[in-house]
Amino acid sequence: MTYGWLDDEAFCATHVRGLTPHEALARLGVEVFDGDDEEGEIDVGLICAYPAEGGTILGEANGYAGSLDEVLRPLSAGTVVASVFVNVNMVAGFNHYADGREILSFDPMFPHEVDDQTAFLADRIELGLVHDKATGGLAAARSLAERITGVRPALSSRVAVAHGVLDY
Repeated sequence: MTYGWLDDEAFCATHVRGLTPHEALARLGVEVFDGDDEEGEIDVGLICAYPAEGGTILGEANGYAGSLDEVLRPLSAGTVVASVFVNVNMVAGFNHYADGREILSFDPMFPHEVDDQTAFLADRIELGLVHDKATGGLAAARSLAERITGVRPALSSRVAVAHGVLDY
């Protein structure tokens, strides 16, 4: 399955293990609404929740809430999350939290020599996300998020089943 419902140029995709779309959004303390009636009327802060194999994927077009500590800490309580973010200026980030703690954070667009972050090092090397000749990029970062969380797009992931608006 692919991420065709995400904007290729600017997005944030946050994989949340073991939570339904409604549960994931509720952890953010936002009002949750179903369907897509209001979706076109919201300019900033819209988070779409997609059901996925193993949990939920929160998607934002041209957003970055899923890369913020104040979002990832409560979202990861009792579970694991991983987010991939990029904006139109090619500023990007990968963040992994488990049970409210940051485990791994790096820029998937500009991989660097292995540093003191040893979490998932074998996976990051295999996917091309470390060393000076790395070629992994955003696709590899999404694959790493899937490996870490066990959350993968499914046929049902094509349609957001819940939405919320987060002011940030």
